Amino acid sequence: METLNIDRTSKQPVFKQIYDILIAEMKAGLYSAGGKLPSEKELCTRFDVERNTVRKALQILVDERRIARIPGIGTRIMSPSGEGPAKIPENTEERFLSPADPQLPETDQAGRIILLITQIDYLHSAGGESFHYKLIHRFEERFSRMGYNLLFKPVGKNGTVAETIRSAMPQGIIFDSFNPDASYRESARFGLACVSVNHYTPLFTSIVSNNFDGAYQVAKRLIEAGHKKIAFILGKSSHQTNMERLSGIRTLYTALDLYLRPKYLIPSDWTFTSGTKAAEKILAMKSSDRPTAVFAFNDDLAYGCYSVLQRHGLSVPDDISIVGFDKSDRYSGMFPPISTVDVNLNAIVDYAFWYLTGCLSRQVPESCAKIQIDVAFRDNGTIRNIL
Repeated sequence: METLNIDRTSKQPVFKQIYDILIAEMKAGLYSAGGKLPSEKELCTRFDVERNTVRKALQILVDERRIARIPGIGTRIMSPSGEGPAKIPENTEERFLSPADPQLPETDQAGRIILLITQIDYLHSAGGESFHYKLIHRFEERFSRMGYNLLFKPVGKNGTVAETIRSAMPQGIIFDSFNPDASYRESARFGLACVSVNHYTPLFTSIVSNNFDGAYQVAKRLIEAGHKKIAFILGKSSHQTNMERLSGIRTLYTALDLYLRPKYLIPSDWTFTSGTKAAEKILAMKSSDRPTAVFAFNDDLAYGCYSVLQRHGLSVPDDISIVGFDKSDRYSGMFPPISTVDVNLNAIVDYAFWYLTGCLSRQVPESCAKIQIDVAFRDNGTIRNIL
């Protein structure tokens, strides 16, 4: 049989041309009942198209019950002619499950790659943010248990992901926190299932912590404990997490008719080293202005500040109270635990895993929802009541 290919000049959609070609080849006996179709990767190479285009063609064949997609095996020919119902092999039924369920639907693509994209700044040397290391580790554990390969891709501020997507041919993409807009737009053009965690984007479903409420509650707790001079060690000004946490504080101060003094808003880049520099700024203040409490926007900052204050002979919380955010265990054994906000990282990972695998198994519709995870304050005794 003559090898068929798509016509780039045709007005017919490419995916429909691929569907027609596969039908013609099935009817010509190129694929027998019970045999396998070429993999998605092979079809993409043959027709020189993106994976999503091939998937659209294959989905029509699935809907017509000509083929069945079997986890761990591949795409089987069930009814080449399309006559009569296809017999689906046993144990391939997919179930709709909740994020808490230990077993979730599988898909059948060779490689089973999930791409996780994060900014390289989050991971620079030992000063990288512990939140992201934990997030990556949890995702790797979660997906590997289901037979997926998690491919980790750090990108720079102006980095792009199109080439990585083309070479890896992932089934889905996870975006960790803030990423360049170009990365979101490029991924959207590939038509893959995507989810963003710790950062909201209108292009995909986003799973985020309730940063506003967490910061609001910490500031309220400190004020109720009698602290009037509170230093806030902020994150990067352009990041949503920073803006949301700062908004929670501003809202509380406005409600209580309090003035939020700019000198107590100390910018940072989220890292331990930046926390040490913030502490030096606090120590350089006049004794009459020095804050009685510090609220750092993540635990890396909080422990960086703690280390400098401790080195200068200040006691926590007797001399100064400290609160962090994110509930990191990175510094256990180095410092006593501090009071912090637990962002419920397990829930973030579980919901992202549930959504992405649900999209891949077509049990969950792709959407652009914003899922907000509740946070919880963990009091470890580093807030002193000075009333």
